[in-house]
Amino acid sequence: MGTIVVGTDGSETARRALDSALQLAHELGDSLVLVTAWRELHGDFGLPLDTLVPSLELADIEREWAERTVADAASTAEEAGVHAVTVCERGDPAATICQAARTHGARLIVVGAHGWGPIEGLLFGSVSRGVLGSAPCPVLVIPESWVGRDADQRRRNSSSAIGNAAASTA
Repeated sequence: MGTIVVGTDGSETARRALDSALQLAHELGDSLVLVTAWRELHGDFGLPLDTLVPSLELADIEREWAERTVADAASTAEEAGVHAVTVCERGDPAATICQAARTHGARLIVVGAHGWGPIEGLLFGSVSRGVLGSAPCPVLVIPESWVGRDADQRRRNSSSAIGNAAASTA
């Protein structure tokens, strides 16, 4: 029995990554570590907005959102009959995902990708690229284009891709 780490931000691509990880976990008898990270929103000059406007509790809002996101993913895993633990931390998402993989001895990390090009990725950050660059184990990236596919076709392709990933991590 192994461990699969899944990065989630509640997006559609993250849900597809979770679906793929659940299928893998079922087939391999693995458990999941569901990871999300949060940061305070920043305003001008890189200062946290709650520093600029003290009455705002933006850090709490971001933390609560992250906790709900990872709890929703845990509920999905529970409904699917897969054991899952959650990690919800303040910080860089890619670093948090990779640290969780190290801590839990993960055999695989599964993340979604929004399909941003190099410019958008530079401006907004690319968690999947960050994970690929620092991961302690193989990474399965579910691209945004996967989300729009017909469910039956996605299931057929997923079974093939997951079989290949499982063979390479075993």
